[in-house]
Amino acid sequence: MSSLVQLRYEPTTTFYMSKQRATRNAGLTRRAFLPALGVAASGSVWRSIPAGGASQPDAKPRLTFVQINDLHVQEPGTTIKGYNSANEKAQWVVQEINRQPPDFVLGIGDLIHGERLDQLPRDLAAFQQIIKPLKAPFYPAMGNHEVVQREGDSVYEKAYRDVFGDQRVNYTFEAGGLRFIMLNNSGAVVVGPDIIRRRNAWLNDVLKAHPGQPKILACHIPIIPVRDEPVLAKSFGFRSYAAHDPELLALVDEHAGSIIAVLSGHLHLTGQAERKGVHHISICGTASYPSDFARYQVFDERIVMQVSQLPSALAQTTTSLHGHPRHKMDFTDAAHENAELYKVGRSEERNLTIWRKRPQ
Repeated sequence: MSSLVQLRYEPTTTFYMSKQRATRNAGLTRRAFLPALGVAASGSVWRSIPAGGASQPDAKPRLTFVQINDLHVQEPGTTIKGYNSANEKAQWVVQEINRQPPDFVLGIGDLIHGERLDQLPRDLAAFQQIIKPLKAPFYPAMGNHEVVQREGDSVYEKAYRDVFGDQRVNYTFEAGGLRFIMLNNSGAVVVGPDIIRRRNAWLNDVLKAHPGQPKILACHIPIIPVRDEPVLAKSFGFRSYAAHDPELLALVDEHAGSIIAVLSGHLHLTGQAERKGVHHISICGTASYPSDFARYQVFDERIVMQVSQLPSALAQTTTSLHGHPRHKMDFTDAAHENAELYKVGRSEERNLTIWRKRPQ
């Protein structure tokens, strides 16, 4: 396994973290946190309101983490066309995260651009150099660009596994009482049904093994559309604007009482949709406009998500996938009245607070 991911297990905290974080979070056991969250197997106790829409008691977060995705890092000098300044943007976001290191970082797919089998190890080597200075543990999830849409293919997965390890494909970990599930759906519309069936069977086992524990599921391709579906299909231009995986969606619906959120990327826009009380959150990522990443703070009573944009010198509107110049037109839908909102999301999609619902 590469030295890229240096995780230390601290038994007193029940989750992987860097040693400098262990003292501050030493009391975050599952037993201590679950009563505070108020989660039981009987049903969902979380609801969302816009940030600032209710009183927020002063408190330090029990847990902080950052979501990055769609960095599309490439080997310097490659002739494969990618995203302008993708490596520079990735370097900037690592430096920015290090200004206030979280407990860990989730890298939810398309960390590299790839495109060809022979390019995968080269781009991953470039990514390793960029992520190496990160001052927090790093948990990756596989994206379609890590495997050229070949989820479950051992030949195409080899480069990723060589860097991150076999245990970083479909896996789960606990942090501060939350169960994080990192799911590989990197080729959900390309691979055969057997691969999808085995992956979903693994997820089903994890969900059943932790029925009452609050969970956050992370997978690269969104499980549901986060814009009006007919519009999103046109603006994205690929069938993978959503996973089109009825079995996976049924599992999330079945366990909606304990799944707080599904975090994803892939779309190169930032948005959020709710289904059965589960918050499906997709972050644009850094490679193209609006060039976003997200910070999450977990408190006893709420989870706060804040999306941040790269500086304007790096976040160029011309790099958007959802409008000019890629398309001859811009896009809007029922909830996003202009092209800018369609790309970046409404304020409540970029600053979301999920509150613990009090019993009626």
